Amino acid sequence: MAGIFKAYDIRGVYGEALDAKMGYKIGLAFSNLIGAGKKIVCGRDGRPHSNELQASFIEGLRDGGSHVVNMGLCTTPTSYFACTSGGFDGAAMITASHNPGEYNGIKFCREQAIPVGYAQGIDKMEAAIEADRLEKAPQRGDLSEQDFKAAYLDFLHKACSFSHKFRFAVDCGNGMGGFLIEDFLKKTGQEAVGLYWDLDFTFPNHLANPLDFTTLEALQAKVREGGLDFGVAFDGDADRCFFVDDEGEVVPADILTTLIAVDFLKKRGPGAIIYDIRSSKVVAEQIIANGGTPVLCRVGHSFMKAKLREMDGPFGGELAGHFYFKDFFFADSAFYTMITVMNIIEESGKKLSELIAPFKIYVPSGEINFKTDSADALLAEADQKFPGGDVNTIDGVRIDFPDWWFSLRKSNTEPLLRLVVEADNQALLDEKTSAVRGWLGERGAVEMAGGH
Repeated sequence: MAGIFKAYDIRGVYGEALDAKMGYKIGLAFSNLIGAGKKIVCGRDGRPHSNELQASFIEGLRDGGSHVVNMGLCTTPTSYFACTSGGFDGAAMITASHNPGEYNGIKFCREQAIPVGYAQGIDKMEAAIEADRLEKAPQRGDLSEQDFKAAYLDFLHKACSFSHKFRFAVDCGNGMGGFLIEDFLKKTGQEAVGLYWDLDFTFPNHLANPLDFTTLEALQAKVREGGLDFGVAFDGDADRCFFVDDEGEVVPADILTTLIAVDFLKKRGPGAIIYDIRSSKVVAEQIIANGGTPVLCRVGHSFMKAKLREMDGPFGGELAGHFYFKDFFFADSAFYTMITVMNIIEESGKKLSELIAPFKIYVPSGEINFKTDSADALLAEADQKFPGGDVNTIDGVRIDFPDWWFSLRKSNTEPLLRLVVEADNQALLDEKTSAVRGWLGERGAVEMAGGH
């Protein structure tokens, strides 16, 4: 099965370890996990093979005794909305998110859009498939179809408190954001400059992965050329997004987390705000300054959602562009995030660049990736190599010093070590990043291209 069972979902090149036959087995395994006789809603993205994978997956679900509602083409957040609003016992989304076109995958959740990651059940599904312990139910499940697109758009519209017309650009990257954007704009009376709204999972323009800032260059150019209020780019299944401000500058996700957190705390009073281990120290500083409780969390949507739900916090944000809202079932949605930012801009009467300026205090390196076979050994010796800081091992290792910090962690999706460094000024950042890079290089770690 060659490693298709990941930390948060199932993902692989379609036609290799993940194919229609495996899709059937995974459907049967998920049905066994949720329980026979339960209701499961299933959507898919626009990849050419998503139809075939979904059909075989649904056959497996039905043979396991699950009653299935096929919701057809949709974004991943629409499946969370359907799961919760429709009272389903579980949901599955056929998608490989931002991966290239040859990939496919499946994301899962239980009732109330509670995520199923590896430790929450994917491990059991993998074990059952490997041991051939899949059980068919005596009674095969029913199959029906229901489209949740209109209901999801209604839900999004209710979250809009803005009334004036924005001038903005939207880059859907030929992913599933393009399935909703025109209907959303029509419903809200907005117009936007469009980039790559047609569904094309060969990704002819750029991968739908806004965490790679090179994919944002066309969006930045549009904002600058048009003097627009902002730009927003969605990933392939429209659960993540990144913003470009009115000056055409990329807004780092931890800075956007800070903006939304401060707004929520001012409006709603004290609460827990969840943020990930790679985030700027300005996040915690601003949460505390505004009466909130900063809660540091492991990287990954299943961990972030679980922690937000546990703390009953209003909001959480992650450096990869996932933003989580209590008002959206403790889940993430690119469109809901876009609406939240539009609400904040209108209410403040300020430009996005002005709103985030007070939070851009420190200098970040961005994420730098290293390939290594010695990840665990390097993580273990980091605090000896860089002694005297505050050490946190919740996810890899983060070591904080008074004027700089670094985080080093294993990727959950690729065989890489990921480094983030932040310092009080550029000279110190350059010095400390060079020191950490030098140590990793001496120990045989090879820096990968594509960091930012």
